[in-house]
Amino acid sequence: MANYKPLAGVKVIELSFMMAGPSCCRYLADWGADVIKVEKKSGDTFRFYPPTMGMPATQDCNPLYDDLNAGKRCISLDITKPEGMEALHKLLATADVFVTNNRQKALDKNGLDYDTLKEKYPGLIMAQVTSYGRKGPRRNDPGQDTISFWVSSGFNADMMIETDNSYPVFGSNGTGDFITGLGLAYAVVCALYKKKETGLGDYVENSLYGMGLWCTSNYNIGCLPQYKWKMPRRRDTCTPGSAPFKCKDGNWIMCAVVNIEAQWAGFANAIGKPEWAHHEVYGTTKGQSDFKVRAYLMQECESIFASKTAAEWDKIFTDLDLTHDIMAHYGDFVKNEQAFANEYAFDVTYPNGHKTTLIRPSMTSEKMGVPEFVRGPMTGEQTESILAELGYTPEEIREMESSGAAYQISL
Repeated sequence: MANYKPLAGVKVIELSFMMAGPSCCRYLADWGADVIKVEKKSGDTFRFYPPTMGMPATQDCNPLYDDLNAGKRCISLDITKPEGMEALHKLLATADVFVTNNRQKALDKNGLDYDTLKEKYPGLIMAQVTSYGRKGPRRNDPGQDTISFWVSSGFNADMMIETDNSYPVFGSNGTGDFITGLGLAYAVVCALYKKKETGLGDYVENSLYGMGLWCTSNYNIGCLPQYKWKMPRRRDTCTPGSAPFKCKDGNWIMCAVVNIEAQWAGFANAIGKPEWAHHEVYGTTKGQSDFKVRAYLMQECESIFASKTAAEWDKIFTDLDLTHDIMAHYGDFVKNEQAFANEYAFDVTYPNGHKTTLIRPSMTSEKMGVPEFVRGPMTGEQTESILAELGYTPEEIREMESSGAAYQISL
């Protein structure tokens, strides 16, 4: 059903930059919302980030930016000028949702805080990404997912294996942003559902720090003083059925024996150790909790796994329907049929001939099908057409462009 778009008719104004706020709006756009991204003339700072990773970043060829901003329109306004702010308010007056990741003090300064907006636009849903939440001593602190999501939650420090030359690991850049944006999109859709009943808007918020705590809550709670869990997980604290092992070809493979009593026998038989399958010590959680037992099993498994290639182990475990995978590296997805079979990954060729592979959000709808990919907008690419939709005359649009209150890119 090509015309089935669950969020068709929903208008979203996005005043955000980098990744968390824009990812929220990407999810909404994929499902049919009309997302209008508001940028200043110099553009979203994320437009200029890709070269740090060796990627192109021109207006007409910016794969990383397009991956995050697909399906949106863009108007370029200078909201420090009265005419620019007036145009923004005209947009908000027609909108269902206002998404921003600007800090609260900036919103307060510009009269874009929720207390002010709800008086003017009672049906408006305001959705805000914060770094550390709306309350507390850090409510106005700046943040990035590398800090607020990963560092502040405990991940970077407690995933480090300490040696003389060790240092904290790095969180995957953007992961916290995308998860936080997804949580915010969920809150937006819930508010839209309630608005159908009441006609009233709402304020919804999600923070990088809050989502960091939520996503690491198993470890964060387990590491409280009254419990026994310790981080980081080292080789000598892993159970062999859920540890990574290096194979004959240098690749690593890992299984997931979550319930030792129920799953250990299958793992033991798969690696050619049937005598371990129902062993009174090796086949029990209590037995494998013993340091000496675990050390023995790990040493034996290291020798066993080194006898075959990762592909050989992969076939054995696949045939026996055991949960496992060969450890992938970033970028390996382009060789994985599964990514393309589900259309998580797809190839793109830009007009200048640049070829790349992009990744789309994996949420699907049987009725909607896979959303069509429409590249992210250039800075101010739809400024004039959006202003015209708001009732501005051609003369008024030219005046705004002359004063610098609005900008339309020349194609």
